[in-house]
Amino acid sequence: MKISFLIHTIHGIGGTIRTTLNLAEELVDRHEIEIVSIFRHRFDTAFDIDPRITLVDLFNNNRKSPGCELEDPRHKEPAEAFPRNEARYKEYSRLIDERVRDHYADSDADVVIGTRPGLVAYVAQFAPGGAVVIGQEHMTHNHHKKALREEMRPFLADLDAFVTVSEGDAEVWRRNVSLPDTRILSIPNSVPQPAVAPADLDGNLVVAAGRLSREKQYEILIKAFAKVVAKHPDWHLRICGWGGEKDNLRRHILKYKLANNVQLMGPRSPIDPEWVKGSIAVSTSRHESFGMTLVEAMRNGLPVVSTDCDYGPREIITAGEDGLVVPVGKADAVARALLTLIEDEQLRRSMGKAAIENSRRFDPAAIADRYLDLFAELGVEAPVRPAPRTESAPAPAAGGAAGEFAPVADCVAEADGSLTVSLLDAEAMFLAYPGLRLICSRTRADGTADERVYPFTRAGTAVIPAGDEFAEGRWTCHAEHPAGSLRAPLGCRSVDQRGSLRVQDRMTLGTGVRHLVPYRQTPHHRLELRSWVRQVHVEAGRIRRSGPNMILEGRVVGPVDPAGEPALIMRRRGDAADEVVLPGTREGTRGFQVVVPGDTLARRQLTEKDLWDIWLRFTPGHEPVRVGRLLDDVVQKGDVFVYPDALTHKPRPMLLARRALRRIQRREQRLVKISLIYGGGNELLVRVTDR
Repeated sequence: MKISFLIHTIHGIGGTIRTTLNLAEELVDRHEIEIVSIFRHRFDTAFDIDPRITLVDLFNNNRKSPGCELEDPRHKEPAEAFPRNEARYKEYSRLIDERVRDHYADSDADVVIGTRPGLVAYVAQFAPGGAVVIGQEHMTHNHHKKALREEMRPFLADLDAFVTVSEGDAEVWRRNVSLPDTRILSIPNSVPQPAVAPADLDGNLVVAAGRLSREKQYEILIKAFAKVVAKHPDWHLRICGWGGEKDNLRRHILKYKLANNVQLMGPRSPIDPEWVKGSIAVSTSRHESFGMTLVEAMRNGLPVVSTDCDYGPREIITAGEDGLVVPVGKADAVARALLTLIEDEQLRRSMGKAAIENSRRFDPAAIADRYLDLFAELGVEAPVRPAPRTESAPAPAAGGAAGEFAPVADCVAEADGSLTVSLLDAEAMFLAYPGLRLICSRTRADGTADERVYPFTRAGTAVIPAGDEFAEGRWTCHAEHPAGSLRAPLGCRSVDQRGSLRVQDRMTLGTGVRHLVPYRQTPHHRLELRSWVRQVHVEAGRIRRSGPNMILEGRVVGPVDPAGEPALIMRRRGDAADEVVLPGTREGTRGFQVVVPGDTLARRQLTEKDLWDIWLRFTPGHEPVRVGRLLDDVVQKGDVFVYPDALTHKPRPMLLARRALRRIQRREQRLVKISLIYGGGNELLVRVTDR
């Protein structure tokens, strides 16, 4: 059987993309699968895709591509076959109508599936004759405006089946739309078995994931988490995702003074390695047609806290057994649920265990069987037709040419600081390429290669021992087959960074920093390592604003005995001789606190954007040490750890008179903004700018 999925784009990150791929990759073992993507807005895909799946891109809207078609005159004409009340209508055109029509005119697909309202309309009109035509509803009946529902009615009537992702939504469609010839049913989204070990629930981290949009109501979560931090200041919240609400959420984080406890992590793919760093998962959505992130979290062993929104969460969570359900929009209720799981470790662990068991029903194999049963009931009699292996498929079990040498691995940062790299399809790889080795390399400043070599065992694992010498910088991982003179960058499916997250748990403050963090490099999905090596290091800690000043806390790491009062030294970037020395106070043996006065920096401002490097002299008479943030799992800190800015008046002659005149004339005050930020090497900087 040939099954064709029609999707808005396969090149982004989103729930519809993930669930389409999960189903397609389960079916491709038994049937021929194609995914037809209307748009290609980037060169690569955010998710790894089984090479046996045929990808068809219909329209190139990548402005960086020489083949971009956005200026094609036919794309300037409005679409005629796409519903006018669909949210994406303006993105479609007569040209795209023609591309979809032409593709399916030559198609031999047995089943065609549309994955959003406009694409359901397309498949209803253009699917090849004799094919079973199915529409999927990844939102809900009530999410769509009445005008769209009315416009979609004739297209829905031409479908063989209309599939929602929750039974609650299916019932609403049955009750409100009369479709005598279209079967309306629910089949939930699928989530595969994670590639990483389940969460150990030992940490103090709450994780949320999803698009940064208003319907997710992350502002409610941030407000709730302020109540959590008031009782448990050592707990943290990470929100993974991207979207238009990022700046607004950042303002909420600063409003509730949570910059040290709440981080916006940006998009994360794959997401499983982020879930397993947490001890609790949370969702505060206003609407959820399904709740895919809840299932993902549960499959990774996390108990969940979710709002009881329509419709998916109440069909996913068994309240009191694998999670807690709270009213929509109630920050106090979210906070109480989180505190219940934070303060009751036994409950948290029992719910995490139940979450794994209860979420198995969403495995792709079970969901694929439900779709295959539906196809059979609708009369698809085509035999099993496995997809043929293509040149881009995984390496064969024996032999193999250089063009086929494309090894892929998972990596785990272990609790002791070692790294374990495990090849996928290890047995086949070793039959084809015996003697395979892991090569970690970087280019020295003089242009020569610096390499570390680790053999893979026959089980397909290579171990980088804790403490191995890796010069500071970025290292690229390769797989090498010495006998065949083959060497290729090592592809990476997932990286479990839990050991890197907890580096401070195993560190002795009297020793230096030797921190090796594995990560999945984008956009090519390769394994890379970031190494930090410091004999003495000053780790930045909490940062907060106090009026026009910034207050910095931190601690000294290394074989030194701090004594006396510390001093912070700020050196103007580009002019190391221009420096400001600020007195600090000792906090315990190795901790410190320093006030960075905004007025002082404003008086010394020379340009519209001054940058000051920060050093700490932890003992009078000693050489100062660079201040930065290294000791966690985040490779690039700059856009993750964002702190409130301090504002102060720009020093000018007759300042008081100027202020009075501005008030009379109702002109905006001229202010200077003082910001503490992380640079490209995760060094702490002070930025002084005009607001």
